[in-house]
Amino acid sequence: MKKYITTLVTLLLSLSIFSQEVVKNKEYYLTKSKKQNTGAKVMLIGGAVLVGGGFLIGDRKESTFDDAMTGGIVGVIGAGLMIGSIPVFLGSAKNKRKAASLSFKNVPVQQIKNSSLAYKPMAAVSLKINL
Repeated sequence: MKKYITTLVTLLLSLSIFSQEVVKNKEYYLTKSKKQNTGAKVMLIGGAVLVGGGFLIGDRKESTFDDAMTGGIVGVIGAGLMIGSIPVFLGSAKNKRKAASLSFKNVPVQQIKNSSLAYKPMAAVSLKINL
């Protein structure tokens, strides 16, 4: 039992050591926003098509009760997809705002050079926080 716990702890520690850190810069948030926006549009349009298809399946003159039930189920799934696209659109907008708030700029930093203070430009990441 002790051997299994030791092995499990070692594996968990090694996963965190060897994992790669994602660089979250402006391009990362922009591509994430575009992908989320595309996914949300697909969900919205697909849901609308399913709602329309469910209506057409269940509202024919020769449709039976089973056909109407199938059309209703397809319509409810489509409505769920349309409602589910709202949080994805909101997440896309949030990532787009994050990308707009990240920027790089050169900041002068004091350094001692030849027994005097000198200003040297250093690259810095600025994050704008709107309160």
